[in-house]
Amino acid sequence: MRVPPYNRDPGWQRFFSGVVLGAIVGWLIFMLMYGVTLEKNIGDLIKYKEEVKSYKDRIHILTEDNDKLKEEKDQLKIEDFKISIINHETYMLNSFSRSSIVARITEDLNDQVSKDVASIKDNRQLLIKVIENKSYTLDDKRYYFEVDFLYIDTTIEMDLLIVKME
Repeated sequence: MRVPPYNRDPGWQRFFSGVVLGAIVGWLIFMLMYGVTLEKNIGDLIKYKEEVKSYKDRIHILTEDNDKLKEEKDQLKIEDFKISIINHETYMLNSFSRSSIVARITEDLNDQVSKDVASIKDNRQLLIKVIENKSYTLDDKRYYFEVDFLYIDTTIEMDLLIVKME
């Protein structure tokens, strides 16, 4: 018995070449979908690592000042920050870039946690100047901010405008 010579029949040649091309196209589509999914998961992982780091820093600061807070229970203290960048669309900042810049600003302001609200209100110009006089670097670009809105309570709420990008 012998194997029939399918390699000479044009119908079988088209079939086998279609199978090979289909396998190649399928593999390329699989690699594209895998790459997109992997990139999304890596971005989520980086974001969650930054959140964990900020939470660990916050816990460290709060546990350090816990003894001081027990003595001064009557006064209100700063607990958290809410920072938003208003004109991020103008400078085409995606959510990951915004969150990393906000994290850096929050790191600069972390020493204000557990301080008296009254003392922060008295020194609000100093708080504004801390943000406005510093540049924040991301992807070889320097961003300068201006404080548009500032509300001081146990949570400091701050709306920032990007003034300049170099």
